[in-house]
Amino acid sequence: MTVVHRKITWLLLFSIFSLIVASWLIFVSRNNLERTNARINQTHEIIDMMRQISFSISQPAPPATLQANLDSLQQLISKDHDQQPQLDSLRHYLQKTPTASLRNAALALLASIIEKEKTLLNTRISQNKAVNQRVAQGLVIARILGFVFVVIVLFQLNRDITHRKRIQEHLEKAISDARQAKQMQEQFLANMSHEIRTPMNGIKGMTDLLLDTPLSKKQHELAGTIKSSVGNLLVVINDILDFSKIQAGKLNIEKIDFNLKDILGNTASIFEHRLKKRGLHLRVDIAPSIPSRLIGDPYRLNQILTNLLGNAIKFTEQGHIHIRVDAEKRPGQEVLVTFAITDTGIGIAPENLPYIFESFSQAGEGKDHRYGGTGLGLTICKQLLHLQGGDITAVSTPGQGTTFHFHLPYGYSDKPLSEQPAVTPANNYSGLLTGRRFLVAEDNEINQKLIDYVLTKAGGIVQLANNGVQAINYLQKDRSFDLIIMDLQMPEMDGYATTQYIRKDLQIQTPIIAMTATAMKGEQLQCLQSGMNEYMTKPFEFADLYKRISALLNYTPA
Repeated sequence: MTVVHRKITWLLLFSIFSLIVASWLIFVSRNNLERTNARINQTHEIIDMMRQISFSISQPAPPATLQANLDSLQQLISKDHDQQPQLDSLRHYLQKTPTASLRNAALALLASIIEKEKTLLNTRISQNKAVNQRVAQGLVIARILGFVFVVIVLFQLNRDITHRKRIQEHLEKAISDARQAKQMQEQFLANMSHEIRTPMNGIKGMTDLLLDTPLSKKQHELAGTIKSSVGNLLVVINDILDFSKIQAGKLNIEKIDFNLKDILGNTASIFEHRLKKRGLHLRVDIAPSIPSRLIGDPYRLNQILTNLLGNAIKFTEQGHIHIRVDAEKRPGQEVLVTFAITDTGIGIAPENLPYIFESFSQAGEGKDHRYGGTGLGLTICKQLLHLQGGDITAVSTPGQGTTFHFHLPYGYSDKPLSEQPAVTPANNYSGLLTGRRFLVAEDNEINQKLIDYVLTKAGGIVQLANNGVQAINYLQKDRSFDLIIMDLQMPEMDGYATTQYIRKDLQIQTPIIAMTATAMKGEQLQCLQSGMNEYMTKPFEFADLYKRISALLNYTPA
């Protein structure tokens, strides 16, 4: 119970207590007043009766009348023992033969009794007044005390409420500052993603184009080194950006159909060259109980597998790597898929094992950092698994190897996935876009050249626009473009506003591919809602771009 609640409770209890005391005082004072009023009335009646008897004695009345008056007087003063002797004396005088002296004595005695009753009447009236004054004083004091108590409690409550309001204002300010800081973090993350990925797209794309030209052996080796370095740098950048997106709650988890064997095959093919170079053998065992079609996020699963397999190869000098996959079906069309990735590498020291999933730590890390890396890979794996309802653990023996176990829940269907055309290498797309006209809205000059080369190489005709306004001007003059590639962040008019204008104002339904270097959560949905047909992130693979263009133009790659 808070301080305010306690004080309110005490105030209510005091109010109830005050009502009880006031009621008791009123009850007592009423009884006292009734008794004193009754005594005063009795005294008045006694005085009146004595005056009647005195009149009856002065003017001789029948004995029966006099006796009746005496009996009435006897009843009135029956409780007053002080007057009883005088009444007996009066009755004695009146029982004798009436004479002048006896009448005078009786009258004198009556006068004495009347005087005594008057004195008693004055005393009772004074007592009545005193009782009334005491009751009034008691009620006034009680009211004053109650008022003071209520004022004190209300003052305390006001102080507490003011204090709580001040705390609430501080909390609201802290929440506002936190939200503002989060927005700044998200904006910084978006800007960093854009500013890093944009030049990386140019470097990677131009390197790929360079490798596709006639080169000497030395030149090809140098260009290959550039591509490898770009790939390593992209891994670092992606780790940092993914980690930042997870921390900011901006990472999106998909729910789509996929085939687990395809994911494992693609992951293995990525490391085929590295495995051969190190002389390592990779074995993949998939339990037959795994459904042919799973429902979840294949991209994040691929990211987790790539990270763990890359670590296994990095820390294994000789031997083999084994990937084992099992499944346990659950009620409600859900299956729990478990993975175990075992290597015969250097292992992890027992004292380091509890910390390998923490940020910026490395499995098998030595003081010389000879293995490199950001130290974020395992952290990202664990957080990605948690986002999907899974988890990961590791067991290791130094010098003998390490096994990572992780599990993920997926929806599933026993119906096989429809056959998807294989991705054709980039150099097989020559002539695919012959005669097709493309409008490219891109503000970065390097990326303009890159996309122009990629599309022109496949036979496309390209019109470049530096921003959304220029793209709209081209469309107002010529609507015969087959496809539009739209950058999202551009000056004057961004990709979202440009697309909405094209769809609503120009009423043009030409397919639009969004191309962004930001890659933040919710961006893909926003692109589709604004009217775009496809979404790609930079840096992009030429083959992936050709495939998406072919799908939108109703082509099937040969």
